[in-house]
Amino acid sequence: MESNKLDVRVYPIDEPQGSTKAFASVAVDDLIAIRGVRVVDGEKGLFVSMPQTQDKKTNEYHDIAFPLSKEFREEISNAVLDEYEVTSNLDPEHRGYENPEKDAASEVDISGVKLDVRVYPLDDPKGNTKAFASVSVDDKIAIRGIRVVEDEYSTSVVMPQSKDGNKKSRDVAFPINGDLRKEINRAILDEYKAAEKTASKSLANGLRKGAEKAAQNAAVPRDAAAAKKAPGLGD
Repeated sequence: MESNKLDVRVYPIDEPQGSTKAFASVAVDDLIAIRGVRVVDGEKGLFVSMPQTQDKKTNEYHDIAFPLSKEFREEISNAVLDEYEVTSNLDPEHRGYENPEKDAASEVDISGVKLDVRVYPLDDPKGNTKAFASVSVDDKIAIRGIRVVEDEYSTSVVMPQSKDGNKKSRDVAFPINGDLRKEINRAILDEYKAAEKTASKSLANGLRKGAEKAAQNAAVPRDAAAAKKAPGLGD
């Protein structure tokens, strides 16, 4: 089995008010970082929950970023729980709260990294968000809720975000390798532009067919009227 490099940081809550006992961040293969992972105390003991968002229409919760295989999910869960056991037993002043290592990430060669990008344009966007996108990296990690945003100057890609205690937006799941971020952005924007062209072509074809049908329908009454009038010409 291929080994996975995991950089796990756990931040215990000293006086938890609910079932969440700690938050964690996980970096995978010096490529992708996931924040907002939770250590939860459930009926059957501690378990790990990936960061989630709530669908406003259905009220259902969906993972924002998650491992694509059961085995890898278990590997991440075990690593987070192991780190939680160590960190929670330390005095707060002895806990490390560094972010996942970025220096090592900058040295990773991404030429062999596999990306699977899906883009879903909005039919009737109300703001500057024009599409949502998802990406899977090396068939290991998937990220949902990526946004394609347009303003009067440019079109850009925004990774899924949440607000912290200071109401500041922070990326929940994101590339920590600069080259990979550029490649993901490029792939999403290329897919978005292709979808736009397809939609424009379909709209143009629909309008053309509609005009042709309207012209055909308009021709019927004229022909019928001419036929009714024709017998009277000999009178």
